[in-house]
Amino acid sequence: MPTRVRSFAPGPSILPDDVLTEYQASVEHYADTGLGILELGHRSGQFERLYNNTVERLRALIGVPVGYKLLLLHGGARFQFTMLPANHLSPDAVADYVVTGHFGAAAAAEAAVYGYVNIAASTHAAGYLRLPSPAEASFTPTARYVHYTSNNTEMGTQFKQPPDIPASTWLACDASSDLLTRPFDIARHGLIYATSHKNLGTAGVALVVIRADLLEPVRQLPPFLSYLTHAQAGSRFNTPPISAIFVLNLMAGWTIQQGGVEAMDTLSTTKSQMLYRTIDDSDFYTGLADRDSRSKVNVTFALPTAELEDEFQADAAQQGLVGLWGYRKVGHLRASLFNAVSLDAVGQLVEFMAHFARAKRRRLPRRVPGGGARVPR
Repeated sequence: MPTRVRSFAPGPSILPDDVLTEYQASVEHYADTGLGILELGHRSGQFERLYNNTVERLRALIGVPVGYKLLLLHGGARFQFTMLPANHLSPDAVADYVVTGHFGAAAAAEAAVYGYVNIAASTHAAGYLRLPSPAEASFTPTARYVHYTSNNTEMGTQFKQPPDIPASTWLACDASSDLLTRPFDIARHGLIYATSHKNLGTAGVALVVIRADLLEPVRQLPPFLSYLTHAQAGSRFNTPPISAIFVLNLMAGWTIQQGGVEAMDTLSTTKSQMLYRTIDDSDFYTGLADRDSRSKVNVTFALPTAELEDEFQADAAQQGLVGLWGYRKVGHLRASLFNAVSLDAVGQLVEFMAHFARAKRRRLPRRVPGGGARVPR
């Protein structure tokens, strides 16, 4: 059997060994059911207990206040680009979108199908390498909601705090890549959603945390598109992705065992600082995101040439370090530091980066640390 590698892929993330071991055992025998988890009925008492325990663990981890519903839905985060405006943006209303990456832009484009979208702020002109300053934002006082992406996986930027918005509206957040990596102030949001294959488990589930008074849609919808439908059905309007929910439950339990969100926040800081220090102290690597906007989850960097980046990935793979490619539409390199990525794995990557730089820099002209980055492909 091949040796397991260290994956820094932007998703799906690796899973902890303990989670993999328990899942493997449950494929053949889940609890005392006489069935495997892939065969478990969604109307069974065993799944009812699994679902309730999963929701209970997530509410505790995330800190979901009273008055909010937690839904586990099909379609991943991408489906929420449509579901949010379908439920909350009527044709005569406006929604504000803060666009700081390709996925934020995609969310805004889908919302425009349902109503008017105001781009309250965008860093497209800066290549999404920084976040907008408060002075750059122009919010609509009557906006139905304000949407933003808390962490931008492709270029490696992250909001430390949510945008300040008019009191007359509410925040909707795509927290796909940093939910459970740090505390979130849920009460400042009307709705938060996240895909499951970053820090929550494997692909197949979208987690939606929604204020109860926002469940009612603004238009008549097919039942499957309505948050209210899924809330009333306990996320079982149709057969849910049971296996993915089980992995979500295991990941929530593992996160609790590690010390919860606060411990993950500390770990994320340590891991990202190790990489940023290696990049900033180098005359070979160049960080891409502006320092004030840097993500603790996705560290992006460039080498002097595209050819060296290809060599870097090939040599890293030989050392068991994979998934270091950049966003497919841009290029560059990226290390994704989701919760299951260990400190040891980051240490091995840092050691490899130092070795690779020593071996390759002799063929390059001298340049100052952190300077002269090439433009990402």
